[in-house]
Amino acid sequence: MASTLRQIARGFQTTSQLRRNSMKDWGLSYDEALEMAYENIQEIAKRAVKGVKDIPQLPQGEKQ
Repeated sequence: MASTLRQIARGFQTTSQLRRNSMKDWGLSYDEALEMAYENIQEIAKRAVKGVKDIPQLPQGEKQ
């Protein structure tokens, strides 16, 4: 999971970079590039958590 978080943190352009480079790099408007990047991040995150179980939560008011 740490490698996926690193990929998300470092593998995508910032919004400023997308704004400047989306047309040149991919032939997409900024809005289209931002939407696609968002969808890619969601898909990467889904794959990273697939099969990971949630930690059970204590009932409210109880302490560990």
